[in-house]
Order: sequence, then structure tokens, then C-alpha cells
Amino acid sequence: MLADPLAIDASFITAADMPAISREANKSVYRLTVSTTVYTVTISHTYKDGRRRSMVRLDAKNVIADPYVTNTNVEDTTSVYLIIDRSERLVSDTLVLSYVKELLGGVMAFATAANSVTTRAAQIVAGES
Repeated sequence: MLADPLAIDASFITAADMPAISREANKSVYRLTVSTTVYTVTISHTYKDGRRRSMVRLDAKNVIADPYVTNTNVEDTTSVYLIIDRSERLVSDTLVLSYVKELLGGVMAFATAANSVTTRAAQIVAGES
């Protein structure tokens, strides 16, 4: 299992240590409230049909003023997932680690390309593909 509390190096989370609120054999959930925003990290692993799927999910939940209805609040939620899906039987953890790191590096390079994280995020959120 990962450390408790989970350390996250992120500029938007001012207190970066997230305590575990749930621990199971193949799943841990961490939560931290910063101001009015609740951040939740879920890390889980599933094994099915010869595949191993590992997920890291970061959720942000906030209650904000409804822009369409006066004097009404709504829950605003946003999630970002990282899924690593691989064959369980063809390669060992040691062998797969090097190319998983390469694939993650490629995704991170795309998300932080020279035209900036803000531009890439705006393009993706706007539905560009």
C-alpha cells in the first residue's frame, strides 16, 4: 500500500498531505478539504480476463452559485483519470515498468507541450480531439 497520508505535489492543493479514508486490498481512497473544495484521490487495481487495470483518479468537488438560478447553489465536480491497462500474463512488473514510464512520459509531454498546459487543457475541455 502507498503511504498514509498520500503526498501530492500540486500548486492548487495548499496542504499536500491527503489522509487515507478507506483502505482495501486493491483500493485506497484519500481525501482532503481545502477551503470549500474537497479533493479525493482513488487508487485501485482490478484483475479480469488476463488483464490488470490500475487507476489513479483525482476528483474535485465544490458547491458554487448556480449561474442560471439566482440564490441557488449547485455541486460542481471534475475528475481526471489515469488508467494503465496491460496484459497480466505476458510480461512481468519489472519488464512493463520501463515502457509504462515511457507511455506516461508521452502523455505528460502532450499535456505540458510548449504551447502550455493551459492551452492543451482548454483544447481538450472544449472537445478538440
